Amino acid sequence: MRNNLIINSFLIGLLIAISVAAFTTYRLETKKRSLKEDVIELSDIKYGMFNVDAWEEQFATIITKKLEELELSGTQRDEARVKIKTFLNESIDKFEIAYKSKNEKNADFLGLSLRNIGADYFQIFGELKNQIPVITEDILDFLESEENRDGIKNYILAQINSYTEGTFQKLDYTTYNNIVSNYNAADGSECISIISDKLAQVKNQQSTSNIVIVAAFLSMLLLLLVLKETSNLRIAIYIVAAIHLLALGVFLPMIDIDARIASMELQLMGEAISFTDQVLYYKSKSIMEVSHIMLSQGKTKVMLVGILVLLFSVIFPVSKLISSIALIFKRSLQHNRFIKFMVFKSGKWSMADVMVVSIFMSYIGFTGIISGQLSQLENSIENLEILSTNKSELQNGFFFFMGFVIFSIFISQRIQKLLKTPETVEVATKVTDNSAS
Repeated sequence: MRNNLIINSFLIGLLIAISVAAFTTYRLETKKRSLKEDVIELSDIKYGMFNVDAWEEQFATIITKKLEELELSGTQRDEARVKIKTFLNESIDKFEIAYKSKNEKNADFLGLSLRNIGADYFQIFGELKNQIPVITEDILDFLESEENRDGIKNYILAQINSYTEGTFQKLDYTTYNNIVSNYNAADGSECISIISDKLAQVKNQQSTSNIVIVAAFLSMLLLLLVLKETSNLRIAIYIVAAIHLLALGVFLPMIDIDARIASMELQLMGEAISFTDQVLYYKSKSIMEVSHIMLSQGKTKVMLVGILVLLFSVIFPVSKLISSIALIFKRSLQHNRFIKFMVFKSGKWSMADVMVVSIFMSYIGFTGIISGQLSQLENSIENLEILSTNKSELQNGFFFFMGFVIFSIFISQRIQKLLKTPETVEVATKVTDNSAS
């Protein structure tokens, strides 16, 4: 009697620990999802590689850096002088050819062009070439002026900005700015760093509560397997504990589908244009969320799948657990066809185990597809360094649901053993005799 009291008290203690830890896990999961959604939004590729403002900013940085690094002295000035002279000579030659060709088409007298004759006589183009050294030095002096460099830089940036504004659609930054403002960050990068720190803290706290849940359930499972004697109270405790697992399994996310480009880099004027951690696609849904989305689509086939998911992953398991509680406290219900079916035969129809396997296979399939597509992206563009990554992973919901499947199997077996006890047989005999009389 004393041992039974100790064991029952221990089981109740485990159930309380599971309840508190489960609530904590769910609360932390809600907080974690909110933080993760914010950091995913900030890392979305639409604000990076697919955003003309991001490219314009990097172009501006490179142009500014190159103009600031421009030092026309010593050998650099000599090299620049040669290039400018060559450019001016070629430009004058091209202009002379074009000028004379145009005049020949509009000849003034006997097929001769007086303008061409005058240009040759007065050596206009020759004089221009003689002035090339002076013009070259003036250009070099102009480029060395800090004020003139700023003017060139501003002109180039203004032209880039004018082109992008007239060519590309502007991006709406409302959501982005709101997130940055909510975390009191200076910019997106600082905000991502702040959110990542918060996420790490939440994950550590959730790991602690998950360890409590796992340890408590393993202890319950061990007692369920080891203890030969059982009672209505113990079965009820096991069932209530299983309800916690089921609730976590259907309300917490099962899979994170996360495809992103870890880094992309190309060279411009010897400088790197790079983007890092660009999210291409992200989805994280629980069974209940998937069911709700399918049922709200308004399409018959999709709604049918949503009903089946809800039926086999939620309604059947819940009905089975409720029926089990009703049966252990009212043994005469073992002759009720519905109760008998739900407690002992619904397992083969609920397909909870099939659900777990299908989710796991979906995870493998998604991972393979995403990895394959990202690998093709890495090898599809020359002179462009792309490192893609697939961060898809199974989430807590999957493991809790799998734990419920395993735990519920052992509970059903224990209920069957409980119903075969002498007390149960005696009750069943009395019920039969009363029915016969």
